[in-house]
Amino acid sequence: MTTAAHTPGPWKPHKTSLARSGKPEYEIHWSDIGECVAEIVHGEPDALLIAAAPDLLAALRIAVQQNSCDMHLTGEELRQCESAIAKATGAAA
Repeated sequence: MTTAAHTPGPWKPHKTSLARSGKPEYEIHWSDIGECVAEIVHGEPDALLIAAAPDLLAALRIAVQQNSCDMHLTGEELRQCESAIAKATGAAA
């Protein structure tokens, strides 16, 4: 599996304004000086999910790595974890 380099976490959502739809817009920042990973994310639920991406990827990698020792994921659960990692890193699933 290849590893795509991504902007290091932690990422944090920052509310910027309201869109024409009336929904809040967010930017996802990765540093204390406000460097952006993503701009114009509509809605807090999406902003929170995007901001959690580095942590979610790290947790999936741990789950796959530890599976043979003590996690006992089923074949389908392991396949889903590996597929999500591949999607996040740009590797072929």
